Amino acid sequence: MLVSLYLHNFALVDDLSIEFFEGLNVLSGETGAGKSVLIGAINLILGERSSIEQIRSGEDLARVEAIFHCSPEYSPVMELLKSYGLSPETEIVVSREISQHGRNICRINGRAVPLTALKELGNLLVDLHGQHNHQSLLKTEHHLLLLDDFGGTNLAKCKDTYLKIYNQLQQIRQKLKLLGRNKDEREKKLELLRFQRDEITAARLDEAEEENLNRRLMVLDHMESLLNLVNRAYMEIYEGNHHSEAIVDKLNQIRTEMVSLQGVDPKLEGYTAALEEAITGLSELSHDLFAYRENLDFYPEEKCEIENRLEIYRRMKRKYGPTLNEVLALAEKCNLEINALENSEAQAQLLENEEIIQLQKLSEQARALNLLRKKAALLLEQGVTAALKDLGMQEASFSVAFAEREVADQTGIDKVEFLFSSNRGEPLKPLARIISAGEMARVMLALKSLLAAQDRIPILIFDEIDSGIGGKTAQKVAEKMAALGVKHQIICVTHSSQIASAADHHYYIYKEVVGERTCTRVRYLKNESRIAEIARLLDGGSADNLSLQHAAELLSKNRRPE
Repeated sequence: MLVSLYLHNFALVDDLSIEFFEGLNVLSGETGAGKSVLIGAINLILGERSSIEQIRSGEDLARVEAIFHCSPEYSPVMELLKSYGLSPETEIVVSREISQHGRNICRINGRAVPLTALKELGNLLVDLHGQHNHQSLLKTEHHLLLLDDFGGTNLAKCKDTYLKIYNQLQQIRQKLKLLGRNKDEREKKLELLRFQRDEITAARLDEAEEENLNRRLMVLDHMESLLNLVNRAYMEIYEGNHHSEAIVDKLNQIRTEMVSLQGVDPKLEGYTAALEEAITGLSELSHDLFAYRENLDFYPEEKCEIENRLEIYRRMKRKYGPTLNEVLALAEKCNLEINALENSEAQAQLLENEEIIQLQKLSEQARALNLLRKKAALLLEQGVTAALKDLGMQEASFSVAFAEREVADQTGIDKVEFLFSSNRGEPLKPLARIISAGEMARVMLALKSLLAAQDRIPILIFDEIDSGIGGKTAQKVAEKMAALGVKHQIICVTHSSQIASAADHHYYIYKEVVGERTCTRVRYLKNESRIAEIARLLDGGSADNLSLQHAAELLSKNRRPE
C-alpha cells in the first residue's frame, strides 16, 4: 500500500505531506484546487516523464517522495529490488527530484537508480486510471496475464503443467545443441576438432625443446664472440704465445723457486701448496675450455632449421595459445570432445526421440490451456459486460480476441487482446486504441471487481472515474470501489457524493493564499467536516440543512460496517 506522499515545491504545493490508509481513500475538492497535482506527483513516482513546468514558480528544485509498504510474499517486487542491488525491504521509499537545470534524480531506498527502475516498480505496485497513461490495460501483453488470473485454479494448474513440459523441452534442445543439432552438424564439429587436435599433435610440441632451441639459437647468434673469447682465454692460461708465457708456465716457475727456498723459511710450504692447487685448477680449466671450444662447431643449415622449428611453436601459440601450456591443453580438450561426440550418436538419437514426445505433449497441453482460456474468456466477457451495464455503460460490449503464435513460448500458443465497443452497432476494436479515459477507468473497475482475489497489483488509483455519470450508476461505482477496497488500496479523485460517502478515508483538497502566494493544502475529513463536504458535492455549493441531512444519510448508508 501507499503509506504516505510528500511534495515539496511541486506545482502549487510548497510543502505537503499526506498519509494514506488501507481501503478506499477519496480525494475531493473544488475544481482547480490541486487534485490533479497529487495525481501528477504520483505519476512522477511511477516513472512518467517530468517537466520543469512542474516546479513551483520561483523555485529551483521540486521533490516528490512516496513510501510504500509491500508484502515480502510479493516476490516480483523483491526480485526487482535485488536486481538493482537493493535489499528486499518491505518498506520502500521512492523519491524523485527535478530541477530547472534539467537534472532528474530518482532514488529507491536512498540509492540513485535509473528512471526505468521507477517504471518497473510502478508497474508492479500501482495501476493508475484516468487522464494519465500509467494504465495496465493499455499494454496488450498484460491481457493474457489478466485472463489467466481470472481463469482460477484449474487454468493455473494447466498452465503450470504446460510450463514444466516447455522447460523440459528447452533442456532437451540445449543438450542437443551441445551435442550438435544433427548428424551433419556433429560431423562438421568433429572435423574441426580433429583438425585442431591433429595439427597440434603433429607439431610434437615440448616445453623443454622450445627452451633448448632458444638457447642454441642464442649461441649461434653469438658464435664468433664466443670462439674469440674461449681461444683467448685458453691461450693466456695454458699455451701462451711468442710475446708472453702462459699463466700456468709462469706459476710453475714461481712454484719451483718457492720450493727451493722452503728450507730457508718453512712458512713457504703453505704458500707452495696453495700455488700448486691454483696451478691444478687452471690446468683443469684450460682443458674444459679446450673441450668447450671443440664443441662450438655448427653446420650452415643449423640456424635455419632452428628458426623454422621455433616458427612452428610461434604459429601454434598464435593460433591456439597464447601460451604453450594452453596450446597443449586445447589438444587435450579437443580429444575429450571428440570422444564425447563419437559416442554421442546414440545419445543424440534418444534426445531427438524425446524431443518429439515432448513436442507432442506440449502441443496437447497448449490446446488444453487454450480451451480453458476460451472458457474463462467467455465468463470474463459476460462478467465485464454485466459490470459495465451496472456502471452506466448500457450499450458497451467487451470481448477477448484470440490469435495463435507462430511458435509456442512459455505462455503457450495464445495471443490475447481485449476488445471494446461503447456503443451498440459499433465494431469491437482494440481497447488501447479507442477507449476514452473515463471509459478506461470503468472497464478497469469492472475487470478489477472480477479479479479482486487474484489481482497482484495492490494499489489502484482512479482519477475522476465518475466523469459523466450520476444517480444509480454513481452508486454502483461507489459500491464496486468499496468492495474492491477490501482486497486493494484504492485512491480515487472524485466529484461524486456517492463515491465520497463510500470511502474509508476522505481528504479535502483546497487552496489558500499564504504571503501573497497560492498554495494547495490537504485536510483529512471526519465527522461534521466530512458530512459538510459530501453535502457540497451533493448540491455543488454552500450546504443547507437539507443537504447536510441528505449527506449524513448517504454516509450512513454507504459506510462499511466496522
